[in-house]
Amino acid sequence: SDSIPRKQKKEKEPFIDRMFWGGNVGAWIGNPTFVDLSPLVGYKVTNKFSVGVGVIYNYYSYQYNNYKYNVNFYGGRVIGRYFVLENVYVQAGYDRINRDNPYSIKPNARIWIENILVGGGLRYPVTVNIYCVASALWNLNDTPLSPYRNPIIQVGFVGGF
Repeated sequence: SDSIPRKQKKEKEPFIDRMFWGGNVGAWIGNPTFVDLSPLVGYKVTNKFSVGVGVIYNYYSYQYNNYKYNVNFYGGRVIGRYFVLENVYVQAGYDRINRDNPYSIKPNARIWIENILVGGGLRYPVTVNIYCVASALWNLNDTPLSPYRNPIIQVGFVGGF
């Protein structure tokens, strides 16, 4: 019985090793001013498929003569990403964002905006656990109040724990 080789059990990768983080952090200061804080945490379900959740916060300010416009966006997102090649992926996501409603007659009215984003992108390894990612996405639910304009180009970094 010892001469028959046993199937070697493949060790399962620990949960924490399948986690990743990323998102957007950016700003430009002046007129206009824009701040974006959108961290993301995710999980590699398989070597090709991952899912993630994140929060979204954006601030935008613009001043022209005596007119000043400020808006705060906040909400959350869920994404799914499938690698068709080692560093090429397709992505689908859902963002739900709360923002001011300039069409409302009520002062300080806010509205939830639903965004369905689809597209793909490229991942470029920077180190063993950090990648630069570039995505081109399309908002299937584009509305005048959506903060996104098609096409949506995103560049950022993703790292593993």
